[in-house]
Amino acid sequence: MNALRLKPRVAACTRILSLTSLALASFAGMPAMASTFRLQSTTVIMDESDRRTSFNVENTGGEPILLLSKLSDLDDKDFAKSILVTPAVTRIDPGQSQLVNFALKKGVSLDREYLLKASFEGVTQKAKGGTRMPIRQEIGFIAQPKSMPADATPWKALNVRVEGNQITLANPSKRVVRLGPAIRLQPSGVEIPLAHAYIMPGQSMSATAEGAAAATQITITPLSRYGLVQATATLDVSR
Repeated sequence: MNALRLKPRVAACTRILSLTSLALASFAGMPAMASTFRLQSTTVIMDESDRRTSFNVENTGGEPILLLSKLSDLDDKDFAKSILVTPAVTRIDPGQSQLVNFALKKGVSLDREYLLKASFEGVTQKAKGGTRMPIRQEIGFIAQPKSMPADATPWKALNVRVEGNQITLANPSKRVVRLGPAIRLQPSGVEIPLAHAYIMPGQSMSATAEGAAAATQITITPLSRYGLVQATATLDVSR
């Protein structure tokens, strides 16, 4: 399995926003007069059995925007190129909406879930003597295999193992596991931030934390398929 390194820390558990990590819409640096747009939801989900899905983007601002839409890989599987995005570039007038279509290319089949990054960038027309004001929102995109029903609790497949002061979370399943930004060792209460808010199928994440050897359980904050916070859960540690 591919291993990702984590950095441990001890801290009070920070509040997790309902739109976390990939589900967070990025509005940093937005100018006061910039146009805005609203996405249909916090995640795009495409079922292989349908081979396509449509996603609504609404221009809620007062100016026309040029919308640029694309998918990007979050791992080395190079799967984003297997999905056609149309229209990749389009104009949306104020108060109007546009359906962005995602279609699985001919001959492509899924043997596992895939999590990609969907980016939507709105650019206003350049005002006289002014500059363009792009706004980007990035959310998750899940490709669901037709051979696998959706699972509301994929985190239950995680294996947690401790060797010395190293703790490893492994996902042996074919589903993507989405998690909050940190795990907590029990009974010590040591909090370890995660490098990513997801664990891909066949992937593991490891960290070296003082006191990890004494951990008997960990507490995680699962996220739903749409990136929304679920009730915390406890997983047993094996050795």
